[in-house]
Amino acid sequence: MIIPIATAIIGSLGFGINMKIKMPHVIYVAIAGGITYYIYLIAFAAWENHFLANFVASIFVSMFAETMARVYKTPTTIFLTSGAICLIPGGRLYYAMYGIINDDEMAFIENGEIAFIIALAIASGFMAVTVLMKLLSRVIEPQKRRFRQRKMAHGHESNVHGLDSNNMTNDMKG
Repeated sequence: MIIPIATAIIGSLGFGINMKIKMPHVIYVAIAGGITYYIYLIAFAAWENHFLANFVASIFVSMFAETMARVYKTPTTIFLTSGAICLIPGGRLYYAMYGIINDDEMAFIENGEIAFIIALAIASGFMAVTVLMKLLSRVIEPQKRRFRQRKMAHGHESNVHGLDSNNMTNDMKG
C-alpha cells in the first residue's frame, strides 16, 4: 500500500509543478493526492465497488480543495485538479482503446465501462461537495453580513469621531 500512495503523492506533485502551482500550495496538493488515494484504497478494500470508492475519495479531495481555497484565497481548481489526478482512470481508458484497436470487444466493454463508472463517481463527488458548499454559503453569508452590519452599527454609535467613549466622558468632565 505504501508504493501506490507514494506514487500518488509523486504524481500529484508532478502534475502540480507542471501546472505551475506555487510552492506552498504544491506541497499541500501532493499530500492531498496521497491521502485521496489512501482513502480510495481503503474504500475499495471495504466495498470492492469502483463507484463508491472513487465517490468517497472524490468527496474528500473536493472538501480539501474547498477548504484550502478559502484558507489561501485561491481558486478551488488549483487544489482539486492536482489532488484528484490519482483517481483518473487513465489505465482503464488506455486498455479500452487498445481493445478497440485489436478488435477485442470484451476488453473494450469491460475497461470502458469501469472507466465510465469511475469518471461518473469522480464528477458526482465533486458536484455533491460543490452543491453543499453553495448551500452552506447561502446560509452563512447572510449571517456574516448581519454580524458585520451590527458590528459597524455598534462601532458607529460609540465611535463617531474616532474617539472611544472613555475619552469622550473624560473630555466632557475636564
